[in-house]
Amino acid sequence: MNRNMKGNMKGNWNSTEKLIHLLGELTAVESVVGTSKEVEMGEKIEELVNQIEYFKAHPEAVCRIPIKDDHWNRFSVTAVYEGNPNDSSAYVLLSHFDVVGVDDFGQYKDLAFNHHRYTKQLEQLEDLSEDAATDLATGEWLFGRGVMDMKAGLAVQLAVMSDAIENRKPINLILLATPDEERNSEGMLAAVEWLAELKQTKGYDQMVGICSEPSFTSFPGDQSKYVYTGSVGKMLPLVCAVGLETHVGEPLAGVNASWMISEVVSEMELSDRFYEQSGEEIVPPPTVLRLADLKYEYNVQTPTFAYATFNILTYTKTVQDVLNEVNEVVSESANKINQRLSGRYQTYKVKRQHPAVSVYTYGELKERGTALYGESFTGQLESISKRVYQNGGDTRDVTIALAKEVGDYFVDLAPFYLVMLAPPFYPSVRLEEKNADEAALLYEVGELQKWTEETFGENISRMHYFPGLSDVSYGKMDKDLKVKQTLEREMPALSNGYDLPITAIQSLQMATVNIGPYGKDAHKRTERLHLPFFTDVTPYMLMRFIDQMIKK
Repeated sequence: MNRNMKGNMKGNWNSTEKLIHLLGELTAVESVVGTSKEVEMGEKIEELVNQIEYFKAHPEAVCRIPIKDDHWNRFSVTAVYEGNPNDSSAYVLLSHFDVVGVDDFGQYKDLAFNHHRYTKQLEQLEDLSEDAATDLATGEWLFGRGVMDMKAGLAVQLAVMSDAIENRKPINLILLATPDEERNSEGMLAAVEWLAELKQTKGYDQMVGICSEPSFTSFPGDQSKYVYTGSVGKMLPLVCAVGLETHVGEPLAGVNASWMISEVVSEMELSDRFYEQSGEEIVPPPTVLRLADLKYEYNVQTPTFAYATFNILTYTKTVQDVLNEVNEVVSESANKINQRLSGRYQTYKVKRQHPAVSVYTYGELKERGTALYGESFTGQLESISKRVYQNGGDTRDVTIALAKEVGDYFVDLAPFYLVMLAPPFYPSVRLEEKNADEAALLYEVGELQKWTEETFGENISRMHYFPGLSDVSYGKMDKDLKVKQTLEREMPALSNGYDLPITAIQSLQMATVNIGPYGKDAHKRTERLHLPFFTDVTPYMLMRFIDQMIKK
């Protein structure tokens, strides 16, 4: 075992001290997602990239990719090193530079972005979890926001790119650092179009992504380190309940929208209907992300509109698969409500027929509304979208507002459920053996695992799917028209504030592997990075993989 390979690294950040200092420079910028500090972070990355001699000589190789119509004028940073212009392949070092907020740090949130001071402060606390306290006592872990997710990965990529340039490696490398990954991946969605255009302009046959998200624990107590050859997908179904209003003194004369939506939430939460397994990997079950009604004041009328959004993660299921399953759950909820109403009508000797709850998709009712009301209907939907955005709402708010308007147009159909999709949408991606280029990458990942164990004594496991959502999802997408058609029909925010460059993604077709540092507790106040693996192993794994790409 040869754990110390520091003499093999060249470039601007070629020592433990320099790499840790670089990490400190990156984490010192409070680049919380959805703030102007993301702009400051982009500027800092530009400053660091321009310290590399190659980019001093080629300033045109460093550029910004702006997010269109962004409130904060955020941008991705890209730097292109053409080490082999005759090669038809290019390799994208992909990272994100935004972080989640720090309210969970409580009284110590002012220290959250100073990892040395924060780590020192934690030594005074007695309420740390046993695992965090044990790690802290070793002196091998650095705590603070962004140290794990994912500025350590960005630091390693900067160092490895500098090394490749210093060694004049015959490879085409593209550093791509994006904002907004922790929210809507707007940085990556803008960058995809730039990458697709670059691929065409340069005549690349293949672009391969090398992401450096950290290795995540797969279960409580997991100590394994991973490389990932894909990333989990995500959908955000929105289910709306349009009730039938009544006075609380006559509850059987109507149907309460809050009751309707609660039935769906009860059925959807942790449902095994969406179960998927790939090898030993099991997709987490769905969970509700937002639950509310639109009754803003107290009165004795029952709620007439309520909604819930659900986080659904996917491995291989298509958009239509998930929508079909959501519709099945909602239909079962409607049946339960109808059965209870029937029983209560008998119990309370109500002689009329009870109202029956039905189920519609957004696409169905929009099509019906367009046919019945024409431009007055579609124009009203456009006006509502503009008004919500002007008032500072996001794409989810627009989706809910449009659902409410459609519900109002068809109030005579109440009670009913309305099923649709809200942004964001993350396609699931993975390397496939049936694809020759991807099979070759899988082989090289296996070779890297062997080399890492032989060289460092580190047993690195491979997972098909990165369990946290990532920009990797937008590297490629099946060229299936049904996906696009379903999204266009059932996601009203698509091309209406939410830009998903489907054509560019399908043109890019960038397969990606994830080789990153090791950490724990992402998005928590005990977020931490394992320093020895960060400084002594990760850079050399990345360098080795790049060398393998040159030789293959």
